[in-house]
Amino acid sequence: MSNSLPLPQANSMELPTQSPSFNTICNFCSVGCTIEVCLENNNFQTVKGSPGLINEHGEYCNIPERGYQAFNKFKRITAPLLKIDSKFSEISWDDAFEILNENITNGNPDEKAFFAGARLTNEEQYLIMKICRTCARTNDIGSFHYIGRGTGYTKLSRANIPFAELIEAKKVYIIGAEVKKDNPVAADFIFKNQSDYNIPVNLITTDPNSDLTACSSEAIIIKSYFHFVKAVNHFLVSREMEDKEYIKNLVQNFSQYKQTLLNYDFEQLCSIAGVSGEIVKSFAEEFSKEPHAVIVFAENELSGHTCGEIFNLAMLTGKHGRSGAGLMLLKENNNTHGLHDMGVMWNLGPGATPWDDPFQRSTVEFTWRSKELSVSRGYTLHKLRDKGYDSLFIFGEDPVGCANDQEDVRNLLSKSRFIAVQDYFMTPTAELANLILPASLPFESGGTFTNSQRVIQKVSKKLDCPLQYPSWKQLEEILSRNGYDRYETIDDITFEIASLLPKFCTSSKLLFRINVDDNYNPLFKAGCDALMNTAKQ
Repeated sequence: MSNSLPLPQANSMELPTQSPSFNTICNFCSVGCTIEVCLENNNFQTVKGSPGLINEHGEYCNIPERGYQAFNKFKRITAPLLKIDSKFSEISWDDAFEILNENITNGNPDEKAFFAGARLTNEEQYLIMKICRTCARTNDIGSFHYIGRGTGYTKLSRANIPFAELIEAKKVYIIGAEVKKDNPVAADFIFKNQSDYNIPVNLITTDPNSDLTACSSEAIIIKSYFHFVKAVNHFLVSREMEDKEYIKNLVQNFSQYKQTLLNYDFEQLCSIAGVSGEIVKSFAEEFSKEPHAVIVFAENELSGHTCGEIFNLAMLTGKHGRSGAGLMLLKENNNTHGLHDMGVMWNLGPGATPWDDPFQRSTVEFTWRSKELSVSRGYTLHKLRDKGYDSLFIFGEDPVGCANDQEDVRNLLSKSRFIAVQDYFMTPTAELANLILPASLPFESGGTFTNSQRVIQKVSKKLDCPLQYPSWKQLEEILSRNGYDRYETIDDITFEIASLLPKFCTSSKLLFRINVDDNYNPLFKAGCDALMNTAKQ
């Protein structure tokens, strides 16, 4: 099946006449630029940069223009669709809510799994998580964006250096981040500083044909990111070059990490990494000695364990959390960070707090008026492959259309008796659903996004929504039918989220990530987002 999005099988109502242009936050990468979207005859025509919190001078790229113009090619779904005799037919909203609620609340909670996309607003992600844990009484909450990739990406963005602070760096290292292709505005920040302020940019990549090779000061071609960074860390620790004072004061488990790390053979790590020991030595010494060095890396190119080892490298050299130094982790989709902060993971609660922490969980239970929320292990790729789930609820993701192996993922989902999908268009995943709910665009309903630097930006409602129930109102309806209070505005959801964030600062120390093997397992591209997948084709 083609990766392109097929037209929906049911007619949609006409869109209301809209204003000719409006400002919003870009929906297509984790930088979070402010853009001006221009309409003509209700079609998305052009996208321009507009000065904003992140792009102060109106910097922008062409990815959102390609993405929003996808709306001109495909007819949106604007009414609920139910599959009857292998064909979709429009049904009333009341019937759709009744079917959805029946499948959410009835049956074995351990046989239901909920998935929220990285393009959704914080408020939508939060409500999906709340429905999963309260109405369905299960902890099987997550995102196809991360499935099969472990929990290694969690909390790595806590001390991300802001883009504006890059000017304070003396050297920038790009490790596994094709910034010109995936985050062009971030690339502009990086390479403009190189040309204007002589801040060299060194590239470490597994791709000898990378677009960044020609514009970087130096390029090191390797075979394995994980083993390269592991070898660098091994060199530093084996020669006692770590920042001992930093580690003593701020990091808790150095002895355990050191013991595990030195069990590896340095020469073997270099061999698997595809570089000589001299190259590793040169990199390690150079990075260690430069107090104002920044590493830019990206989740879509690196495994969770590799990102964890980069995090370890920043702590070993005392750079993590310091001004003009440390890490810049770029995420794949515009609100990927929200998945962590909204607790869209079985091991996390709101504010990326540990879900198995009784104190934090009791705050959530009190606010929700819900007792004994599940703390089970949560969904697993193994269970999907083994026997599957009875019911799947998929919001804002297209695992089939974005899969590297579409037939494999189609077979995984086909094991389920009931599938509900919420999306803009009839995606390959939606074709497998029993019930489809139409989705509203962020600028049709409002909400917030959190970018890679953990900057929260409000997305205001700018267009009339063609749906009777915007996405968040659909989620509110499910909660209301289960006895939970309604929200007067989407801002009330934001305030509820804020009320659940930790009320105090913890004094606990940092921890080294202890990773034995690489776990690179990218099952999906484009952040598992149908719209982004179309934009990047």
